Amino acid sequence: MKTKKAFTLIELLVVISIIAMLLAILMPALGMVKKKAQATVCKANQHQWGLCYQLYTHDFNGSLPSYEGATVRVSYMESLRPYYDDVNKMRTCPAASKPSTNNPTTLQPLSFFGSTYNAWQIDPVAGWLDNEDWGIGSFTENSWIRTSTNASWIPKQWGSLTKMTRTSEVPLLLDGRWQDSHVENDIPASASPEIRFYNIGNWWSIRTFMMRRHSDGINAAMADMSSIQIRTEDLWTLKWHRQFEKITDVDLRWLTDKL
Repeated sequence: MKTKKAFTLIELLVVISIIAMLLAILMPALGMVKKKAQATVCKANQHQWGLCYQLYTHDFNGSLPSYEGATVRVSYMESLRPYYDDVNKMRTCPAASKPSTNNPTTLQPLSFFGSTYNAWQIDPVAGWLDNEDWGIGSFTENSWIRTSTNASWIPKQWGSLTKMTRTSEVPLLLDGRWQDSHVENDIPASASPEIRFYNIGNWWSIRTFMMRRHSDGINAAMADMSSIQIRTEDLWTLKWHRQFEKITDVDLRWLTDKL
């Protein structure tokens, strides 16, 4: 009689152990590849937004979008609507495409701040977008690029690309927790957990952008039409508005990608 050959229990256990070991080695590497791919797509989306701003300035004699009222058409998604088609995909970073409902803005019942790995959401009743609009995004506009009739804002606002002496230092759009933000020269103290970032006052703070969504920082579309990754600590080295004083020694060792 011929005997059938088969694996012994020990041999099976050895093979399973080897497979488990290989998976343990490969999973972190695959995770890094995924994060790099997300960062690349994010930069590509932001570059498209940069082109939209450029097209806008071509049509309006070099001027950037303006504030047309308390809430009407103040969203970059609404102001730049004639210049893009793929609405939903362009508006989010792949690392933060799903909105969270645990971080209310207290402005409207269905408006929520974004977070490191979640998108923000605007209630249709807010008026910043059309009522039928998707209302979700994970990028934030530097509000100082817009023109306004507010007397205190005029000395700081850019209003057009021609007023920027170094366009490579002026951010247009960045990874962020809300649709827009007016950044000032403050250096926030540590805030953990991330819920401390969900404050409507952060609309006037660099906290909107303080996160490590991509490696040690975030992505940004600059006024020179480049899309770059910037360390969170280097956010203070950008030229947010015409009177912004740069700071180079910011210590954010307490800030992690879990916040």
